[in-house]
Amino acid sequence: MSLPAPAHPLDPLSPAEIAAAVVAVKARVDETEKGEHRTWFKSIQLVEPPKKLLAPWLDQWHAAGRGHRNILPRLPRRAVVLMGIKRPHSTTWNEIFITLDGKAKVAEVIPTPTHLHVPPDMAEMVAAEEALLAHPEFQRVLEKMQLPPHARVVADGWIYGADSTEQSKRHTPFMVYLNLTNGEHEDSCHYSAPLPIVPVMNSDDFSLVRIDYCPIFGTGEKTILDLDGPFPWHLYTTNEYDASLVEASGVALRDDVKPYRVIQPEGASFKMEGRVINWQKWSFHIGFNYREGPVLSDIRYDGRKVFYRLSVSDMTVPYSDPRAPFHRKQAFDLGDIGAGLTANSLQLGCDCLGEILYLDFDHFGVNGQPEGVKGAVCVHEQDEGLGWKHTNFRTNKPSVVRNRVLVIQTIITVANYEYIFAWKFDQAAAVHLETRATGILSTAAILPGEVSPYGNVVSPGCLATNHQHLFSVRIDPAVDGHNNTVVQEDSVPMPFDKKNPPENNKWGVGYTVEKTPVVRSGGFDAAPEKNRVFKITNPSKINPISGKPVSYKLVPTPSQLMVAHPDSIQYARAEFGEHHIYVTKYQDGELYAGGKWTNQSNGNAEGMRSFIGRNDKTENEDIVVWHTFGLTHNPRVEDFPVMPCETHVFSMKPNDFFSKNPAIDVPPSTQTFNQSKLFDAKDCSGCKDGGCGCKAKGVPCHCKAGECNRTGKL
Repeated sequence: MSLPAPAHPLDPLSPAEIAAAVVAVKARVDETEKGEHRTWFKSIQLVEPPKKLLAPWLDQWHAAGRGHRNILPRLPRRAVVLMGIKRPHSTTWNEIFITLDGKAKVAEVIPTPTHLHVPPDMAEMVAAEEALLAHPEFQRVLEKMQLPPHARVVADGWIYGADSTEQSKRHTPFMVYLNLTNGEHEDSCHYSAPLPIVPVMNSDDFSLVRIDYCPIFGTGEKTILDLDGPFPWHLYTTNEYDASLVEASGVALRDDVKPYRVIQPEGASFKMEGRVINWQKWSFHIGFNYREGPVLSDIRYDGRKVFYRLSVSDMTVPYSDPRAPFHRKQAFDLGDIGAGLTANSLQLGCDCLGEILYLDFDHFGVNGQPEGVKGAVCVHEQDEGLGWKHTNFRTNKPSVVRNRVLVIQTIITVANYEYIFAWKFDQAAAVHLETRATGILSTAAILPGEVSPYGNVVSPGCLATNHQHLFSVRIDPAVDGHNNTVVQEDSVPMPFDKKNPPENNKWGVGYTVEKTPVVRSGGFDAAPEKNRVFKITNPSKINPISGKPVSYKLVPTPSQLMVAHPDSIQYARAEFGEHHIYVTKYQDGELYAGGKWTNQSNGNAEGMRSFIGRNDKTENEDIVVWHTFGLTHNPRVEDFPVMPCETHVFSMKPNDFFSKNPAIDVPPSTQTFNQSKLFDAKDCSGCKDGGCGCKAKGVPCHCKAGECNRTGKL
C-alpha cells in the first residue's frame, strides 16, 4: 500500500504511517527472530528532516503561497520505532529507523546502549503493578502490617532513579497507598494514606526484586519493623479533592460562582492550513511527538524569521529526603516516559475557554495497535489585559489597546502530578512560555505526631517531601536568519568616587550596559541584581533606527538551580541543572538536555554536559539556546489534597527588531467592539429559600432581601 504524502514534512506521523511502520517492523522481526518471543512496542516518532534540507524548503513553502505548495519537492520522511523483543530469559531493545517515502521500509536497526535503559511505558507499569499485587511475598508483608479492613491497597509505579554510578538492571519501584473507601470510590485520594514500603519490580519480566522498608520517623532510619506494635493506621483520614467526595464529606461547594463565558460571536481570529497556523502576523507549524509533546517550528512574524523550533526539552524532579530508599527519588518526566504519552484529552469548557481548536495525537500500544489521545493540544485566543495605553493629560483622551494572545496548550499527568504547558504569542511580537505545576503531592508515611526537616506533614501520618521541578526549554533561534550570536547584557553602575568624582559620572547616577558575546558553547546564570538579559542577535542585520543588531531578548527566570551537592548522583543526572542558560552549536537530532536515555541514568546520558563540552564556536553561527528554570517546592498544608497551580512564565521579546512598537496597528479597545456590561448590584439574599418563585419559574433571580423584582412580593 502506497503511503500518501503529508501536507508538510513536520506533520506528526499519521495513523497510516504508524500502521505501515508496525507492519515493516514485525516483518523484520519475523525474519530474524526464530525462537519463542514477543514484540513490545514502546514509542514511534517522526525523525525531522536535516536542517540543511528543511530550512530552504520552508522558505520555498512560504514563497509558493497557498494553492501552489503541492508542487514542492517531497523531503525524506522517516520515523524511529523503539521496540523490544521479549524472550523467555532475556529482553533486547532496539531503535528501528523506518523510511516512509511511498512505502514503509526498515532502513536501520540500532541496539540501545547496554549501559543505559529505555523508558518505561503505561502498559509496562500496569503489568508490573498486577504482578506485584498478586505476589505471595507482597501479600505476606501486607498481612503482617495489620491494615484496616475498610482499606484497599493501591500501588503507583514510579521511576527508580539511581543509587550510584554503578550500572543496574532496569527496575520499577512502587509507592504503595491505601484507598480508605475499600475501593468503593476509585477517585478517593489514596495519597493521604501512604504505606511505609517500596516494592521494586524487574521492568522486563515483572518479577519481584525486593521490598524496601521506609523510615517512618521524622529523622533517623527506623522503619515499621522497629515498632513494638502496629502502625496506627486508624489515625489516617480521607482527604478528598473530587467534587462528589468533597460534598459527601460534608463540605458544601460554593454557590456564589456565576457563569463566566468567553463568547466569540464571529469565531476565532486564527486560520489553519493543515498544521500551520496563521494568527494576526504570526505563522508557525504545530507538531507533536511522544517525548516533547508540542513542537512549534518555522515561527515567523509578518514574514520575518524569528525561531526555527521551540519545545520543552526536559525536566527533572529531584526529592530531598536523604534516607534510603528515598535518596534515589528523582524523575525525568519527559525523558523517563514522555509528554506525549502522558498528555490529557482536553475537554470543552474545562481546560480552555472560548472557541477552541483541538489537535489529536496518534500513537500505538505495546502490540503495535492504534492508540492515541483526542484533544492532546488546545489552541485558543485569550485576553491578557491591557497591551498598551496612554492618556493625553491635556485633552484627557485615552488611547488603549487590549493584549490578545494565541495560546497553544497541553496538559500532562505523570502519576500524581500535572504539568500545564502553554505557549503564548502576543500582538507585540513576543513569545511566552507559561508552565503550571498542580496535581497531588507525592507522599510518604510518617508516624503521627512526628515532624521532619525533609518535608511537611500535610495530613495525619502523611509527609510531603521537599523537592524541585526544573524545566529545560530548547530555543532554536532564527532571528532574521540562522546565524545568530547570544550577547549577555548587564546593567552596571559607572565608577564613582564621592571625594574625587570622575568627569563622566560627576553626580554618581550613571550606569552602562556591559555587552559580552558568547563566543563558545557553555553555561551562564541569571543575575537579577544586574538586570542580566541574554539577547539573541543577528550581527549581519542592523536596525535602521538604533543602529544596533536586530535581536530577541530573553530575561532568564532567576529560580534556584539544583540544590543537591555537586558530587551527588542527583546532580550528575541533572545535566541541565547547573546553569540558567546554555548556548550550544546546532546539531541535527540534539534535542534533549538530559540526554536521550534518562531512565536510571547515572551521569552518563550524554546530554548537556556533552553538548557544551565540545567547546564549539557560537559567535555568528547556527546556535541553540537552552533555558533552565523551575521551582523549589517546600510543601504547604494548603497544597493538599490537591495543589493550587504554581505558575512560572518567561518571555522572549523583540529588541531593536522593529522600527517601532509592533502592536501600534492593533485596533483600539472600545465598548462597541467588546460589549461589556455594567455590574448589577442587586442581590438574591432574600430568595435563597426559593420563596420568591424565581427558581420555580426557571428564570434568573435578581431579588433583594424582602422583595422580588419579578413578582413585587415574596
